[in-house]
Amino acid sequence: MRSATTLAVVVPLGLDLTPAEQIPLPIPAERPVLPAPIERGPRPSVPLKERSSRFLQAIVEVLAGDRPARQLAGWLAPDVYRALERRTTLGARPPRRRPGNARVVSVHVSVIEPDIAEIAGRFVHRGRSRALAVRLEVVHDHRCQPLWRCTALEWA
Repeated sequence: MRSATTLAVVVPLGLDLTPAEQIPLPIPAERPVLPAPIERGPRPSVPLKERSSRFLQAIVEVLAGDRPARQLAGWLAPDVYRALERRTTLGARPPRRRPGNARVVSVHVSVIEPDIAEIAGRFVHRGRSRALAVRLEVVHDHRCQPLWRCTALEWA
């Protein structure tokens, strides 16, 4: 019996191979490549690159109804938080027992200035592809520590 990863080859006469010898197909055993953040402009800092994907995933979970908006209140500007909260209350659904399958599949980071970054992403929810754009700016908290805050949020 032949396996699905081999190919039977008929060898021309005069060669030392038997006609029924199998040759393995060149199928890589590696895992598929996962999407990674793409940077444009000046190189963003490592924490920004790592956190941007997780931040977008958290926003996507809020938009899908899997996470409450209040969990992101500390990272969102007040007007952005109100808009996100209004969106989740308009489409209010009963809480789920397990999270849905909303996931970020593409992230693009563009650093406008050293303290301003714009992030565009694509996410998939219920088989539909949607877009998400975020503007992050460095602000200082009450202890004068710099932190990234979302000052603009758009989704479609």
